[in-house]
Amino acid sequence: MAKLVLTNTNVSLNGTDITSSVAAVTLSTSAAEVPTTNFGSGGAVTRVSGLIDNSVTLSIMNDYNAIDGLILPLIGSTAVTMIVKPAGTAAAGTASPHYTFSVLCTNFEPVNGAVGELNTSDITWPISGTITKTIA
Repeated sequence: MAKLVLTNTNVSLNGTDITSSVAAVTLSTSAAEVPTTNFGSGGAVTRVSGLIDNSVTLSIMNDYNAIDGLILPLIGSTAVTMIVKPAGTAAAGTASPHYTFSVLCTNFEPVNGAVGELNTSDITWPISGTITKTIA
């Protein structure tokens, strides 16, 4: 099975390529756990999957022109499109999927760091709706 070392991941937010300002990206998905335990469950807890909840976490190196100017107006706005391409700008395929989703920009740290440190922001945003994985 092939392994992928992330070295050229491409990230765009609301149609703007922010790749050169992103140091790390994590795309997460989980399903709510809904209990269904009843008197006929044999003394064991039973469960089913409920609603899917998705989020994206970014480690961003702040740039007051490119990043701050893009993200701050999106805080408190409607969800916008984000595309994550783990294998870079290669055409979508089984070895280079593209993940597209609507993200709700809920927080941002325009200033974060100490003396001599890079101004960075680690942010987690909820995804509104599903994640579309394109492989063709």
